[in-house]
Amino acid sequence: MNKAFKGIILYLKDWRNWLTHSLIGIGILLVAFFMPVKPIYRILLIALVVGFNVTRMKFSKKKEMQGKQDKEQDKEQDKELIVENEA
Repeated sequence: MNKAFKGIILYLKDWRNWLTHSLIGIGILLVAFFMPVKPIYRILLIALVVGFNVTRMKFSKKKEMQGKQDKEQDKEQDKELIVENEA
């Protein structure tokens, strides 16, 4: 249960999620002026946005972790080169 709350808090802290939900909300309001949108379609759209954002967050976290590993490997290689050059 604690993990779920941390996930929700993390989701709400991401500015990209706020931006996406704001743009979708504004879009729904603008469309509603010209043609009515059934509530079920609005709910489905929001569910798709949440799913997209969760997937994006997981992908960016995985990419960030890969980047950190690459930087650590580069540092180790640099240290080895320095040691070889000093010898």
